[in-house]
Amino acid sequence: MMDKKIKHPALLAPPAIILLGFLVAQLANAIIGAWAFIPLALVYWLAILFVVRADREDLAQLLKKPEGSVWWSILAYVPVLFTVVAFVWGLRVIRITPLLIVLSVVFIFINPVMEELFWRGWLLIGLPWSKIVNIAYSTLMFTLSHYFMWGVFSVTIRSRIMLMPLLVMGVLWSLAFLKSGSLRHAIIAHALVDTFNLSVWVFLNLYIPPVV
Repeated sequence: MMDKKIKHPALLAPPAIILLGFLVAQLANAIIGAWAFIPLALVYWLAILFVVRADREDLAQLLKKPEGSVWWSILAYVPVLFTVVAFVWGLRVIRITPLLIVLSVVFIFINPVMEELFWRGWLLIGLPWSKIVNIAYSTLMFTLSHYFMWGVFSVTIRSRIMLMPLLVMGVLWSLAFLKSGSLRHAIIAHALVDTFNLSVWVFLNLYIPPVV
């Protein structure tokens, strides 16, 4: 039984993707510095598509109207509240350019869909344990993915202060998905967090929050 669980694809995929992302980030960072976030994002998203292989029916099911209490959907937005202050502060100090805006918009539209599709929509359902353990494993891998991939070149993301927010996001978005049966609000909340965290500026170390 244990051998079957160890060989389960949902167990192996997260560390495999994290390792791939780490290697790409290290190589790209050595060549182009913090702009490594672009090749990393492309490889990361392609790896997710390769693993998940969701068709239209799967996507329709994952993005359906949420079921159950509306409070589970509202729960997904709690992490957004803690990013608003960072956003307001960041706008005072960052330099906004057309290129960075375009890159930010592309990232915000694609990354939340890909990450929620994998970490919640595919992984939570595919893991062989109880819901609590599945959430714990998915959240742990989600958190480590940020530290070992984006953290290779981002001072902010490799900071220990980011670990707790990532753990909270992973747990709350997992609960929102499992209780509502839909990724809809987790994706929207994730997109808002990526927006308010000024992700592209953080990747390029053009914005480092004062608490880091």
